[in-house]
Amino acid sequence: MVFLKVDGIRKTFVGEHKEEITAISDLSFHCEEGEFLCIVGPTGCGKTTLLRLIAGLDKPSAGTISIDNRIIEGLNNDATLVFQQYSLFPWRNVINNIGFSLEMKHISRKNRYKEAQYYINLVGLKGFEKAYPYELSGGMQQRVAIARALAYNPKLLLLDEPFGALDERTRHRLQEELLALWQDQKKTVVFVTHNIDEALFLASRILVMRDRPGNIIEAITVNIPRPRDRRSKKFLDLHIGIREILERILTTNRK
Repeated sequence: MVFLKVDGIRKTFVGEHKEEITAISDLSFHCEEGEFLCIVGPTGCGKTTLLRLIAGLDKPSAGTISIDNRIIEGLNNDATLVFQQYSLFPWRNVINNIGFSLEMKHISRKNRYKEAQYYINLVGLKGFEKAYPYELSGGMQQRVAIARALAYNPKLLLLDEPFGALDERTRHRLQEELLALWQDQKKTVVFVTHNIDEALFLASRILVMRDRPGNIIEAITVNIPRPRDRRSKKFLDLHIGIREILERILTTNRK
């Protein structure tokens, strides 16, 4: 069942010298309900711009984005976007950061704390309820950001390179935890990354974007059983195939 549909999207900006810059052009794809979709592509291809359009933080210059056949106009209340920079409130402790989503839904303080505690336990932060962001590691801060997003109970979870600033060991651990959350929560996920290994480990399907103007040039179904072994032949073969696609993009841009 098609849940998210992006149809003929174009996004233009006005440059420093008043010239029109096309970031995304004629971009279309769909995402099925409950799917874990990853988008990879070179830096500057419009991945973050695309997520902002889906979230309703920006408006497309042309084309439509719809969820459950409802065209998104303005802020997309069915989606929550998690950034790489964590975006936590430094003056709020863990439980109050997570509770912010519930506060915006006018849930009572008692029930807000009860629900926030559930998500704290879910992401493995029990015992850190009263800790402030500056007291947490990068990986723990990102867990708080993901818990806050889940607490909002969105139909669609958007993640913009959420583990990009973390060391490899922490990144791998959080990838495994995110997969467990996805399987438990049955959310539809669109995850942007420049890391091929990460996309192959997480995704049901991978979309490869070309450089500006951004567009989808390849859609790859990842038919590798879970849990996935990064050292398996099928994993490594797909990794090489996607890398070759991205290298062709870069080679074309140099000409």
